Amino acid sequence: MLPIQTIPQFDISNLVQAAEALPYLLGHQPDGPEPVVFIVSCDTTEQRVLFSQRIGIPPELEDLHGAASELIHFALAKLGELDTTAAGVLIFVLPGAGEPDDRTSALGRHYALAHALGSSATSHNLEVLANLCVTSTHWWSYEHADPADLPAGTPLHGPHNPGPVTMDAVFKGIPVPPSEAGMHAAFTPAAGDDAEPYKAALLQAAVDRARREKENGVKAEIARARATLDRLLMDGGDGAPLSDLAPIETAELILALRHRPLRDYACQFVEPTELPRAQELWSLLARRCVSDRTVLAAAPLTLAGFTAAANGDFLSAGIALRRAVKADQMYRLAGLVLDLISQTNSVDPLLAIAREERAHRNVAD
Repeated sequence: MLPIQTIPQFDISNLVQAAEALPYLLGHQPDGPEPVVFIVSCDTTEQRVLFSQRIGIPPELEDLHGAASELIHFALAKLGELDTTAAGVLIFVLPGAGEPDDRTSALGRHYALAHALGSSATSHNLEVLANLCVTSTHWWSYEHADPADLPAGTPLHGPHNPGPVTMDAVFKGIPVPPSEAGMHAAFTPAAGDDAEPYKAALLQAAVDRARREKENGVKAEIARARATLDRLLMDGGDGAPLSDLAPIETAELILALRHRPLRDYACQFVEPTELPRAQELWSLLARRCVSDRTVLAAAPLTLAGFTAAANGDFLSAGIALRRAVKADQMYRLAGLVLDLISQTNSVDPLLAIAREERAHRNVAD
């Protein structure tokens, strides 16, 4: 479940305004790379938004009705806790930036899922206020499709094409939601020619690490990596630009973070003077992993997500953590942090543990 942040006023029963309000409900623009279902539950008596759910659409989703039923039942359970007498849902399907921006593709590809969600909601006495497919520029309605609609869809109102929702946001000083694609870019691995130095560095670092471990032992290698992290992050670090780190330096850290003791040590750089730089370092390492499909990416992505959440940036945190889970489905810390954010919108329990472990370490040292 996602909390609803400050949003402009809009008519929840008006399709045009619902589409325009979507970026504010999401907290970012609907321009991400992956297909997503986003469901917003509303109190139809008071005409207000209550909470939302977001879930990625797997490439091969076979049990559409089962998935739809699970999502709607979650909404019903939460609505029951809130003791809402009359409720409805806004259903948004975001096809992902990689899919064609035309009516046939947008409506057709996820029509069965959208229909299953609408049917499940209706069968449980939830009013379907909207069932829309929305891209970064246009929207279509699954429930009210008109053959006369433009194939390109209805243009989406926004900062450069303001409608009543955007105008209300401007009046209230609500900032324009950031681009999800831009947030993904912070964690996207280098590609093409840009990736070559990092590929070579990872290979060289693996050879060098094996040699040092043979000569000095694993503990000495972990101590070496700890000293590097202390230099870069402790109490704000040495001040040198992290982007200036040589490929071999970041490659050594990427490999070292696969070891749980060092990963846990890295989690402890959570003081206010350390968090921004720590998040910058973990994001840099994620980009220099060359591929987010390698298990090497799981640790820096998890650390980037954890520090982003500690900084209050739960949108970036979710992106990084979902990437970490994709990189290594067995990486338990990523799933733990993601679940904690989903359930409590906080990582305070983990921050407390990190600070306690750091205090014990300082006493021991």
